[in-house]
Formats: sequence, C-alpha cells, structure tokens
Amino acid sequence: MAMKKSELPVEAPPPAVEANGDADLIRRAQRGEGDAYGQLVVKYQDLVYNAVYRMIGREDQAKDIAQEAFVKGWRALGSFEGRAQFGTWIYRIAINACISDRRGLKRRKATSLSGGPGGDDEEGGLDVADDAPEPPEQVVDNEKVRIVQEAIGELDHEFRTMIVLRDMEGRPYEEIAEVLNVPVGTVRSRLHRARQALKDKLKGKLGE
Repeated sequence: MAMKKSELPVEAPPPAVEANGDADLIRRAQRGEGDAYGQLVVKYQDLVYNAVYRMIGREDQAKDIAQEAFVKGWRALGSFEGRAQFGTWIYRIAINACISDRRGLKRRKATSLSGGPGGDDEEGGLDVADDAPEPPEQVVDNEKVRIVQEAIGELDHEFRTMIVLRDMEGRPYEEIAEVLNVPVGTVRSRLHRARQALKDKLKGKLGE
C-alpha cells in the first residue's frame, strides 16, 4: 500500500525491520525520528490495510483510512506506553477509524473472505489467472463466496467487526478484547450473535 509521503514522516522506503526491533524504533520515533516511525509503517502497513479493506470493502477508501490510522498513530505516539505491542496498538486505531466512519461503512461493498483486494501480488485473491473457462464446481464455489461476501457486507458494523477479526483475520479472543477494549466474555457473546446474524442472512441462499 502506497502511503502519501506528505502525510507521514518518512522520506523514502526504509529497510525492513526484524520482529523484535519495535521497542528501539518506538523509542527513537518518540524522540521525533521520523525515519524510525517510517520503518514501523512499512512493517505494519499490510496488516493494517488488509484489516481495513475487509472492514470497508473499498480499495481507495481503505487506503485513506489506513493512512489516517498511521498519521493518528504518529501524533499519539507520545502516549504509547508499551502495555500492548505496537502492532496491536496501531491495529486498534485502524479498527476504531473504520467503526467511526459510519458513512463509509454504509457505502461499503462486499469484501474478500481472504487476502486483500486481489491482483497478481495478493495472496488469497479470487481473480482467475487466465481466460480459461472455469469448471462447474468452481463456478458454484465462486457464487457461494459472493453470496457470503454480500451477507457480511450487510451486517451491522459491530457484528461485521467480530466476523472480520475472528473468522477472517483469525485473531485470538484475548487480542480482539484488547483491540476493542472489552472483556473476553463480551467478545465471545458478540461473536456468537454476529455468527447467528450472518447465518440468518444466508438462510435459504446457499442451498444444502
């Protein structure tokens, strides 16, 4: 995902960082070193963008919200105390940005059940690689995926969030609770209701 350099404190794409290098980068970024924060952006931008895309369903809007999340993170970095991992912290900012963007959520399109918006470089995309006719079984599977996508897109944002974080992102209950700042029990009950709501929307649409 290409970030607008005018909005973020990074002059050029920095080198990749190791998984255990966040603490030092955060300390440097908190001292005002934009390059250190730029490395954190590069490390986590795919994670953030993919989650936002699944929540919003519009590629252009997802890029804007993901960028906004990193800008907010830069501005709020002084308040980061390390109680959570940086990835969880910036992920929470991005998810909250999606939830608060009610107008965008109402306009959202159906999203992929895996991967990003598709394309040659995206893992899990649903695009067909060539023009060869699909076998009947594949056509049926793709139609089922489309129906499920549309049903998820029709869910209230609270339920959609739970389906995205748990069933699409595979996040542990404890991490979801941390991201949403709710008890684990609340996560479980919301997820149960979200799955039931999705099941209700799919009733009679997928056949046997």
